[in-house]
Amino acid sequence: MKRFDLRVLFLLALVLFPLESLAEDTAHTIPIGTWQGEWSNIGGYVYVAELVLQDSRDGEIGKIEGYIKWILRKSPRAEEQSKLGSAGTEYVRGTYDPINRVLSVDGYDKTDPNNILGLDKYRLVFAENGKALGGITWNNGNWQGKIFLVRTPQ
Repeated sequence: MKRFDLRVLFLLALVLFPLESLAEDTAHTIPIGTWQGEWSNIGGYVYVAELVLQDSRDGEIGKIEGYIKWILRKSPRAEEQSKLGSAGTEYVRGTYDPINRVLSVDGYDKTDPNNILGLDKYRLVFAENGKALGGITWNNGNWQGKIFLVRTPQ
């Protein structure tokens, strides 16, 4: 009877937890990698973003760092229309909470030759399938910036 119970449990486990999930790579469990998408706010700004994330160099578990390459696509200001298409880079660092699937990173420096960027704070949710990352940004204190990114195929 014990042998029968073990077989039933094994078959049940295969149904509930397919073998694919056993071989699941870290791409589905942590947001390390390259992401592409868009940021916008209620003021009318739109940026295209490429976010690159890696484990922190200091080796602490849960610490994340990287950068965001930004391209200004839309601005509500007349004096910035000549800057559309300009690019800059924001450097970010923070933490990833795997239990709640929340990435919290803040901008701490930038390379911005065209003066199109500000440093921001990002509170993002990592999708269960590992393919999307999105949420809100500080946006100069009103928390009304929105960003949505999808994982770039490796």
